[in-house]
Amino acid sequence: MIRIGATIYIIVEVCHQRRVMAERVQFHKFSATRNSVYSTKEYHGLMSKSIAPRCSNSSSSDGATEDSSNKSKVPFGYNRKDVILIGLGVTFFGIGLKGGLEFLGVDPLQAGNVVQLVLVLGLTVGWISTYIFRVSNKEMTYAQQLRDYEMKVMEKRLEGLSEAELEALLEQVEEEKRLASRD
Repeated sequence: MIRIGATIYIIVEVCHQRRVMAERVQFHKFSATRNSVYSTKEYHGLMSKSIAPRCSNSSSSDGATEDSSNKSKVPFGYNRKDVILIGLGVTFFGIGLKGGLEFLGVDPLQAGNVVQLVLVLGLTVGWISTYIFRVSNKEMTYAQQLRDYEMKVMEKRLEGLSEAELEALLEQVEEEKRLASRD
């Protein structure tokens, strides 16, 4: 069932890419007939602005797309700002824990040892638990690379198909989907 969904997604993507390429060729033919004063960078900027409103679900009435919707969301902890924030958080947690232990009357040397033990063990156990979680969900680097490679190979094969072959493949996938839904 997952492969059927992935196949449908790839077919739709390939058809979409072919449509976008056809629009680019038409736009290029149109702009080539005029005396264009745009640089290559400006030309590609115009291209993305002229095609994006058709492909996106923008709610603005003038057809402009929002930059935030085009950027993919990066999970927390995967950019520099997040790593700095995590480091500062751990540091301030250690300082606060040491100060709190000293406030409760624990010897400063003992408080430092406790904080060091808690942070090292806590961070080590936390890091190992994320690894175990990724292994159990098969989200390791190799597994992800393998899935990406399989998708790229499938996309490449679909790009080589003609429109008639794509139509036949889409009908076959829909037939398999109907058969799977009956069971």
